[in-house]
Amino acid sequence: MYYFLISDHGGGGRAVRLFPKIEKILKERGIQYTWWKSSSNHRAVEIVQEVCNSGDEDARFIVMGGDGTVNAVLNGIPDFSKLKLGLIPTGSGNDFARGLGLSKNYKKVLAKILASKGDKTIDLGQVTKADGSKRIFGISCGFGMDAIIGRKADEASYKKFFNRLRMGKMIYVVAALDTLAHLKCTDARIRIDGGETRYLRKVFYLAFMNCRTEGGGIPMAPNASNSDGKISLGMGIGVKRWQGFIYFPLILLGLQNKVKSFSEITCTSVEITSEEAQICHYDGEALGENSTLKVEVLPKILTVLV
Repeated sequence: MYYFLISDHGGGGRAVRLFPKIEKILKERGIQYTWWKSSSNHRAVEIVQEVCNSGDEDARFIVMGGDGTVNAVLNGIPDFSKLKLGLIPTGSGNDFARGLGLSKNYKKVLAKILASKGDKTIDLGQVTKADGSKRIFGISCGFGMDAIIGRKADEASYKKFFNRLRMGKMIYVVAALDTLAHLKCTDARIRIDGGETRYLRKVFYLAFMNCRTEGGGIPMAPNASNSDGKISLGMGIGVKRWQGFIYFPLILLGLQNKVKSFSEITCTSVEITSEEAQICHYDGEALGENSTLKVEVLPKILTVLV
């Protein structure tokens, strides 16, 4: 059975406008389905939990929305063996869709979903705060610059303008330039895969990536993969504020690792403790200000319809 979750609050309402076209194809092919419209992440969680508890042994849950809706669904799934996830991307960033290699053409994506055997699995990430609370991410978890950019982009008055132009990436570019003008770095200690503690001076950002890109296509870890059983940690260390403006174009092009201040490593877990609390995010969702985090991979946990 196919279950469609239609987000009406992402990408300027594109999912709602698109669903009648999807529904026409489903009816023409005689495919059984049901659907819900969601106006909030809270409602998305309720819906996916309802499907997981339905007893359907071949539940195929299709999200029509953006990265925020996908993240809400991932964090609402009580048992990942209870469903297979499909996505028709209609948001601003659509980085989870990029990580799955999905086309922007809804007909091609729908055809792939309907033809899928449901036998492909991908990794997810999990971040644990100092109080023990955990959140799952499909794209990334960020500490420092990229988290601040994500917050600014989400609250930006120009977000609707760029969404109407289908230029979601520009939302994050403008937010990044604003962030660079005021960014303050901190010192931190990290422990990778339970090894020795490493001291980092002037942390520009730490990006814990399950996919190559975040923020509408910005490759914070150009070598990341959601199917390698690893988290890719992209690091910017010892970058002065004025240098950030020079290096940012390299980040947009995925060339930052050619510069000494930037690096990327793969690992299964990272523990971080910073001198000062920093704004953090998971898939662009606010994680608050934190000085202690643990990030780890959940290998091959999610079955996807691709």
